[in-house]
Amino acid sequence: MAEEQTKPAEADYRFLTLVMSLSAAAWTQLGKIAHPVTQKVERDLEQAKMTIDFLRMLLEKTEGNRTPKEDELLSNTVSDLELNFADEMSKPKDAPEKKVPDLIIPSAASQGPGLIKP
Repeated sequence: MAEEQTKPAEADYRFLTLVMSLSAAAWTQLGKIAHPVTQKVERDLEQAKMTIDFLRMLLEKTEGNRTPKEDELLSNTVSDLELNFADEMSKPKDAPEKKVPDLIIPSAASQGPGLIKP
């Protein structure tokens, strides 16, 4: 099977898929979105920290080897998750669960990473 090649300036959809997959897991673990199978909002901050740490490791280990779009997506994802993790950690452990979770959206988020083509 031939390996797929990407041009240096193009975002690798496999990398983007990995980042988005880990991001979705972290948002679920933070209790910010419902679990895709159970449709319940549940928090597991220890697991969320591990997933965010994994994304931070990807950010550090791939430094200088990412396209601008990959860099923007990964950097913004890690920043958004860390901000929301800090918010969740500041809440009392016995705080009642809300029907709609609080979600912190940075002001630059409305711009988004732009159109990413594989």
